Amino acid sequence: MCRPAVWSMSGLIGLSILAAGCDQRDVDLEKMLAQQVDRVTLENTRLKRELADRDQTIDSLRRQVDELLDLGPGRLDHLFTIDRIELVRLTGGADYDGRPGDDGVTVYVRPVDVQGDPIKAAGEIRVQLLDVTQQGQPRELGLYVINDPGKLRAAWHSGIMTDHYTVKCGWQPGVPLPASREVTVRVTFLDWLTGREFTAQEMVRVSLVEGQEVSSCRPPGKPSGVRSPGPMPSCAGAG
Repeated sequence: MCRPAVWSMSGLIGLSILAAGCDQRDVDLEKMLAQQVDRVTLENTRLKRELADRDQTIDSLRRQVDELLDLGPGRLDHLFTIDRIELVRLTGGADYDGRPGDDGVTVYVRPVDVQGDPIKAAGEIRVQLLDVTQQGQPRELGLYVINDPGKLRAAWHSGIMTDHYTVKCGWQPGVPLPASREVTVRVTFLDWLTGREFTAQEMVRVSLVEGQEVSSCRPPGKPSGVRSPGPMPSCAGAG
């Protein structure tokens, strides 16, 4: 007589458990949806911020373009740019190892503006040493290039009457020394701002001793791009 009531009670308990499980799944689903909404909200905020930054950058670039256009095609005339380069009078033979005889040529290059004032301009420096003992047949003694911004900054010396680039050009192994004790220095400077190229050239005297051979050391501050058969050890005590 009581069995149906028992079964009814069991059914109610089962339904309660099932309902509780459904409620837990609903709670988990709500949490997952809430997390997704948070992620989407954060991503939307990030994208809005990036869009605002981009718009600000575009506005800044547009203002720069407008300012350059206002200056017109002759805007470089308003800047302090190179008019020519000069070789400082101290350019000449140099001793790098402390022994008799010069070990190369130290070249002092000074870019100047239209008023003749020194200007620290960035660019590529190319120094070519030539032996012109045989007229009409110049012989290259070495090619030295500085085209690395860091090495270019290190080569600049500023002070009282010393606003110039210094390029130390050691004799190249295997290349015979000039018989006339005179070397033609030819310098080319490519201005990175204007793209213009400037040249300067002069003859310098070098001191050589009888039977002198090329030193096996390289001068301190040797620029990158030197055309030589291989690395050379630094000169002891050379400055």
